[in-house]
Amino acid sequence: MKKMLLLLLLPVVLMAQKKEAVYKKLAALTCECSTNKGAEKLSETDLGVCIFEALNMLNDKEKKVIGYNPDKKSANIEKIAENVGVEMALICPKVFSNILSEDQEVVEEVVEEEIIESSHKGTFEAMTAVEFNTITITDETNTKREFIWLFSFEGDALLIKGKIVKGDKIEVFYREQEFFDPKTKAYKIYNEITEVKLL
Repeated sequence: MKKMLLLLLLPVVLMAQKKEAVYKKLAALTCECSTNKGAEKLSETDLGVCIFEALNMLNDKEKKVIGYNPDKKSANIEKIAENVGVEMALICPKVFSNILSEDQEVVEEVVEEEIIESSHKGTFEAMTAVEFNTITITDETNTKREFIWLFSFEGDALLIKGKIVKGDKIEVFYREQEFFDPKTKAYKIYNEITEVKLL
């Protein structure tokens, strides 16, 4: 019975090994093509072109093993590309890590518009809670400044544990954020706390 089971499983195992070998070959050819493009960052389109070039270098037997039909290119290209990607991550990780998706390109452009952070030193006056916690400090020109606490930040434990009390000298790092104020029904600029230091 065991021998019969082994005989039945043998073709499945051999087929899986053949597929893996073809995907490794495809990945090596795609890595070579990608490296030859010489671009620091590869787009998904560049990678797709390289995969198709690599597929054209396979013989008919190898194409059959992975189920690729040149006449129906789009039929299972996604699955082939996934398997090639897995092998590329092992064969040429540097090339693989330089592949940019179109979404990433957009995200990188957005990230370039960084929010500038500023800081103010002054004397801690109070912390009030209305919609959000707001801390008030008075600077050396005797001007009161308010900062809102929206997210966790470095030094927030000082406020949580009550280690900053009225009269303490502190430095507040913040970024300007525009939020809608329901009272005035208009957008208003708030100073969002990013860090607090006890001086």
